[in-house]
Amino acid sequence: MTNANLELRVSNDAREIVLVDKKRGCAWRLDPRQRLADETALPDSVVEAGLIHRWPHHPDETVLLTGTVEPLPEGFRITHLLKAGQLVQRWTLADDHVRVELESAPATVSRLSLPGPFQPSEGKASLLLSVYQGVLYRPNGEHWSATHIPGGHAEFSMAMNALLGERGGLLVTQETVTDWDCTFGENELGPSVFFSEVICPVTGWYRREVRLYPVDANINAVAKRYRRRVQERGEFVSWEEKIARKPVVEKLFGALFAFTGYNHAPEVDYVAGAKKLNEMGFARVLYYPVRMAHYSLDFLMGGDKPIWLSDETLQRLHAVPGALIAPWGFYVEGLDDGTEEVRRLYRRKPDGAAYKGWVIEDQQWYLVCPGEQVEVSRQRFATDLREMDWIHYDVNTNWLGREVCFATDHPSHPGRPLTKTDDVNRTLQILGPDVNGNRIVSSEGFIDRYTTSYEIGSTKLLAACGRDVDFIPVPLTMLVFHDSTVHNWWETYGYNPVPGMHVQKNNFFGLVGSGAGPKMAAQDALYGSPPQVFPFGRQYAWMDIQSRRTFSFCIQLADREVQTALQAALPVAQLHRRIGKLEMLSFEFVTPDAAVQTTQFTDGTRIVANISDKVRETSYGKLAANSWKEVPV
Repeated sequence: MTNANLELRVSNDAREIVLVDKKRGCAWRLDPRQRLADETALPDSVVEAGLIHRWPHHPDETVLLTGTVEPLPEGFRITHLLKAGQLVQRWTLADDHVRVELESAPATVSRLSLPGPFQPSEGKASLLLSVYQGVLYRPNGEHWSATHIPGGHAEFSMAMNALLGERGGLLVTQETVTDWDCTFGENELGPSVFFSEVICPVTGWYRREVRLYPVDANINAVAKRYRRRVQERGEFVSWEEKIARKPVVEKLFGALFAFTGYNHAPEVDYVAGAKKLNEMGFARVLYYPVRMAHYSLDFLMGGDKPIWLSDETLQRLHAVPGALIAPWGFYVEGLDDGTEEVRRLYRRKPDGAAYKGWVIEDQQWYLVCPGEQVEVSRQRFATDLREMDWIHYDVNTNWLGREVCFATDHPSHPGRPLTKTDDVNRTLQILGPDVNGNRIVSSEGFIDRYTTSYEIGSTKLLAACGRDVDFIPVPLTMLVFHDSTVHNWWETYGYNPVPGMHVQKNNFFGLVGSGAGPKMAAQDALYGSPPQVFPFGRQYAWMDIQSRRTFSFCIQLADREVQTALQAALPVAQLHRRIGKLEMLSFEFVTPDAAVQTTQFTDGTRIVANISDKVRETSYGKLAANSWKEVPV
């Protein structure tokens, strides 16, 4: 099957599938060894945890080596025969891509690859993954693999990944909203990546789709093609549109994010601190949290009560020019207080038991059904949170669909389970203006399909460089969404050091943590992002995370580390005021070791940053360690 740009070759037995990119003179071959169908039930640990997991290897896993091929007007239908029936895929050739759709599969299949990993016919490719803000993995010969879900922190921020070959690249997009994950790694053929579909325990198999887009072999080409795909799906909302529906969003640009801790801090003068920040030149500051919005406040963190500033303090804080205040929207979980009012909210397993969630000391929280969170949040804004300018929801966007809720008495899904797809739709409602009114909305976890409803997602890796670094962080999310959504730091990972949150390696993607102020400022300037500091407040941290024991600490504005962080943050905030609404046009490595990087925005602004710990001489002049500057285009 061929057109002006592409050719799709399928052998008679479906063993060989090759996608030829005519424009770039290269080809991509499907590796049949990882075309898999799992004919057993998913392990309970995968269903319940919903976190990182690996493809289950056992005798009932079938490799789809061969099948029957039926030519269609614009492609092929490929049928694989399994023990319990037929697995049918449709391959359709379009102008610049190939669609691979799952038409049907036996109910005994719990999981299948769609379609499997492609490899370049010549040479080895680098791997571009959309975890965190994006990472580039260059082959090093080590054999490894991992499977991750869409979500926050070390999971996928966007429903796409890509291979960058010697002559061309291959963008792979996941078109199905949820019930999927992605396997990636490196084998003897080089880096590989493919999506897998997971059966819905309620509705079974429904239509799934993955797309293959041959593109130029660079990060910008991949990001911009995915950006167009998001726009084609109607899932891109610009800053102009967001400001039109919520005028307060205009105040986001040029702001300092000021995390103030979860804990009650009688020793901190929040109003005096806000006045000093204004005097230092921070025209806009987004303070969070000033209240803990939970089902009850009868719990301790590091021995402290949750933060709850008085009405009088909030009024005085609001009077400080440029101050915007937010609660902590901690609705995803509820602490069992013995009342039916809280217990009726819980997300339920098939046997009626509640799903366990967060644990601090001996306090056990349970997951709350997202449908029930909608009305709770709406009601709070009408009562004790009505003065809030914005809100940060805890981990609502850390998953693209969490565990199915099998409760039958919830008003949000009466008489039927709430699926992962339902969960996504309810989360979009939780984040949307119908619930939040004219308020900026933030949530932990950057996920592309939630960008239509919220303004700020979080969790980023620290910039890294060097030939010995496996994963190089790149602003992939911002190349797609900079003129739509902010990609922020996790709340405790600010410019100043925070006890218990020191810089450390997270999984195997790279470094996260607080206190790398100059490096974080250079990275934020490069990305066109706002800065984040913990200027004052009280917070808890883990004394021992295994036993869930905690301690608390207080940070004051006069602390030397805070003052140093604020000095680095001010010019970044001022830059964000100018370029925060603009599309990021391009990103490039200036030096081969990725130590110096540059971005350009639609108004012509070019930022160059040295994110290494050494002085660098470049075509843009000498750059100090962990520094940035604006240069003429």
